This record gives sequence, C-alpha cells and structure tokens, in this order.
Amino acid sequence: MPERYYRELLRYFTRRAGNGDTAADVVQEAYSRVLALQSTGKPVFEPRALLYQTARNVLTNQALRRAAEVRMLDTLALVHCDSAPSVEREVSARQQLHRLLALLQRMPRKRRDAFILVRVHGMSHAQTAAHMEISTKAVERHITRALLDCAGYTSARD
Repeated sequence: MPERYYRELLRYFTRRAGNGDTAADVVQEAYSRVLALQSTGKPVFEPRALLYQTARNVLTNQALRRAAEVRMLDTLALVHCDSAPSVEREVSARQQLHRLLALLQRMPRKRRDAFILVRVHGMSHAQTAAHMEISTKAVERHITRALLDCAGYTSARD
C-alpha cells in the first residue's frame, strides 16, 4: 500500500483530533487495519478512501470510548470520590466500584436498568424509555431515585 498518503492523513487527522499524537495513533491503526484486510486477499480498489474512512471510524470509536470512561468516572464519583496517591486511588476506585455494584444489586430491576442505560451507556431518557418500553417520565423517576440511592438517601416508599 502506498505510504504516500501517510502525511496527508496525518495532517488531516491532526486538525480533526486537535492532537498530533492522537492523529498518529489513528493513522497507524487505520494502516494496520487496511493492511490486515489486504493480507486476506481482498482487493482494495481505493486505498486512500478506505484509509480515510477507517481512520474516521477509529477516531469516532476513540471518542465514544473516552465519553464512556468519563460517564463511568462520573458515576463512580456519585458513590464517593477521594483524591489519594495513585496506589491508594486504585484501591479506592475498586472499593467505589464494589460499592456501586452493591448499590446496583439492591436497586429494583427497572431502576437499575434505566440507570445503567443512561449513566453508563449514555442513552438519552427518550432512548431509554423506548428501549425499556416505558414513559420518559418513568425513566426520569427511575434515574432520580437511583441517584438518591447512590447518594445514600433511601425512600420508605420503595
């Protein structure tokens, strides 16, 4: 595959990503995937177009992964956040995760499902309502109660 596209791709994705290191990783991954495709014997008629599309997909997947990580860290912060040195932070994060999992296990199924769909998977309330086949208002109530559960408030009506 011609390497003549490398600098062109790198410039383009540096502008898109706003970071040269990220762009270099994206372009390298795109080349790797396209070369793997070629090694299977499938012909690549437009390598430049395939490289661009593959790199766009890689960049999109990275953005989605980062957004999911941020949502998960935000969710863990609901349980309790503490700024400690790195080893202690890791232990603390594991403890937070165990507390969150225990909280989730104690929640009613629909509340837990709504919370996970919104806070972990990043679905909107409307998308969650459609997925769970309930009203948007019900999703809002489930999320509110789940957040109260995470904050340590309990309701006598549960």
